[in-house]
Amino acid sequence: MTSIYDAMPIKVLEELERIEIAIPDIERRAFMLQADAQDLRYRHDEIVNSWKLRAEREGLDNLIAERHRLDMIAWYCDPLPCRGRA
Repeated sequence: MTSIYDAMPIKVLEELERIEIAIPDIERRAFMLQADAQDLRYRHDEIVNSWKLRAEREGLDNLIAERHRLDMIAWYCDPLPCRGRA
């Protein structure tokens, strides 16, 4: 019995072999990237929720005032906080 592979030139078969060899590694990397993205999403949500809880305890206005105070200190210590970052 013949198959479509019997009709393909050697160069095409070699390309298919390279693809088949590359697939598992790329799939593994994609899985790892997905896991990293989920970890970052969890960390993001964790930070936001902790600030929401803190705002409930301390009051949002108090947190905003504290932020302004800290931002002013940071600005005074480093007037160009974005310096060196792209």
